[in-house]
Amino acid sequence: MLKFVRTGAGIALAVLLAAAPVLAADKKEEQARQEEMKQQIEALKQGQQEILKQLEEIKKMVQARPAAPQAPAGPNVKDMAFNLGANPIRGSEKAGLTLVEFTDYQ
Repeated sequence: MLKFVRTGAGIALAVLLAAAPVLAADKKEEQARQEEMKQQIEALKQGQQEILKQLEEIKKMVQARPAAPQAPAGPNVKDMAFNLGANPIRGSEKAGLTLVEFTDYQ
């Protein structure tokens, strides 16, 4: 039985020694992947910083731009009497009138 244990331990040791280079190679590959990921993360951080700088420049440009001029107000016609001249009318001469202005800005 002792001989069997020694043989089993010897086989296990041989397997571990044979697998050691493979495990070391896997560890090197993992370290290389981690380093590549770190570089990608750093590149993303630099890209974010550049975007933030550009955003600040855009904000400054928008703030420095003068405000758009307001459209001139139309004439005040509230409570104004219109002279229709000799044009024919129907109904009371004192009837109220509502004017509605439609515009299209396109």
